[in-house]
Amino acid sequence: MTQTLGEMLLQTGRITKSQFELARREKNRTGAKFGEVCERLGFISHEEVLQFVGKQTETPYLDFSKTPIDEEAIKLVPGELARSSKLIPVEIKEGKLIVGMANPNDINAIDQLRELTKLNIEPRIADEDTIFSFIDDFYGMTIDPEKEIEDSLNQALSLEEVEEETAPLIKLVDSIVAHGIKEGATDVHIEVDESVGRVRYRIDGVLETAFILPKKIYRAVVSRIKIMSNLDITETRIPQDGSFRFTYNTQDIDVRVSTMPIFYGESVVMRILKKPKFLLGLEDLGYWGDNLERFKRLVQKPFGMIVITGPTGSGKSTTLYAALTTLNTLEKNLITLEDPVEYQLPIAKQSPIHEKAGYTFAKGLRSILRHDPDIILLGEMRDEETAEMAFRASMTGHLVFTTLHANTASAAVARLLDMNIEPFVVSTSLLAVIAQRLARRICSNCKESYIPSEEELSFYPQLKNLKNPVFYRGRGCERCKYSGYKGRIGIFEVLEVNEKVNQLILKKALSSEIEKAAKMKSMLEDGIEKVVKGVTSLDEIRRVIG
Repeated sequence: MTQTLGEMLLQTGRITKSQFELARREKNRTGAKFGEVCERLGFISHEEVLQFVGKQTETPYLDFSKTPIDEEAIKLVPGELARSSKLIPVEIKEGKLIVGMANPNDINAIDQLRELTKLNIEPRIADEDTIFSFIDDFYGMTIDPEKEIEDSLNQALSLEEVEEETAPLIKLVDSIVAHGIKEGATDVHIEVDESVGRVRYRIDGVLETAFILPKKIYRAVVSRIKIMSNLDITETRIPQDGSFRFTYNTQDIDVRVSTMPIFYGESVVMRILKKPKFLLGLEDLGYWGDNLERFKRLVQKPFGMIVITGPTGSGKSTTLYAALTTLNTLEKNLITLEDPVEYQLPIAKQSPIHEKAGYTFAKGLRSILRHDPDIILLGEMRDEETAEMAFRASMTGHLVFTTLHANTASAAVARLLDMNIEPFVVSTSLLAVIAQRLARRICSNCKESYIPSEEELSFYPQLKNLKNPVFYRGRGCERCKYSGYKGRIGIFEVLEVNEKVNQLILKKALSSEIEKAAKMKSMLEDGIEKVVKGVTSLDEIRRVIG
């Protein structure tokens, strides 16, 4: 007799007996599935529910983060079938087509695939939202945003007077945002110069010009975005900040908007806060070897402070969430202060900052300390008051995670001291500072090896020690839009505060002395290691590190 999901979770020790009883009572009360109840209560992640359901039905779970999708498999299955049957073809292996399915017991879909491809079908259980996201990536949306932009732009240009509330203009702005989401952009830039307006997307950390906006259209586009963001359309002389929620493929996505006056009008930047297809683990982010072991050990400390540093867009929040998912349990009270909340964590109490209402990081931190937290995530230490309170929390039995803007790990230590935090407070409370950057990954579809030139090897002294070096690059293909890159990976340095570093902080020693005492791998060394392993290129390391 097949075990129920609850029995499997209990027998494997994934949930306790008391958790089992609580979930059973809630299941009987609501009529929801046992796995959904456990997920909602925070006993188990959505990914783990799928894994256990897979074991229960003898269908392997498909982890998309570890299984790249082969475009040759995609070509075998029409998009209409993939969408209607909630499936995505993944790879062809030993005469079988591996298929991710939201419902791997859909016999009709499996029979259709077998008849269509003339291959044996091996279904794998997979997350439905992720399947639809990949369907959009590989087959395109049911509506093509790029075509929508062209059509609505032509319609708007045909009007004698273009206003922000006309249908073509509304459609145009929606399509600009949708196209950015589809292309995986983190930011949409709308700007103007003497002759024309432009739409640029930041994709994998690099800005790409996508569309030209005639000046006749540009002002109306800016006004439409300001209306969507609840901003004052009559005010063009000062910066404004707002936000709106955008629905894309049934998913609600938060968009932060910032406007700024420039010489020929206004510049608008929209930050797209899209929920990731799956939360990446530390290894997937690029933590390898000693860096990984250090980080895993540090996050298990009962109290103290861990600071993540790097420029805007360097993946600091992603690293924090990856760490917090391993600590987020019913036995711990995890409270976050964020601006904004970028990803919802079960169980955790996540509090969004609202500076216009007077709810700042400092005020929020003062409040949550009265809510008996074990772990605190402070989105950013922006000022002396917030930093002082954060250190006080770390000294009174709380594990504090936060971010700071600095170029290197040792520079972050110096900045903390410049914020008038006493050296003995920093030295006794600080567990580690992690500095990071994001480098573009070489496209796996057009990756090729080459022998580096003497000029390349002379750029960094560390490269001269390599024996018979072979580097990699992307030739450029349709999949990566001929850039040679697809996706990004983190470059890190982990400065752990050991006894020697502790003493140097007390003396306010130079950053170079602290780096030497920490015995850490620098970001440059970590980057070169990833170049040698063929993950990224030397040009990328030079671009993001210098």
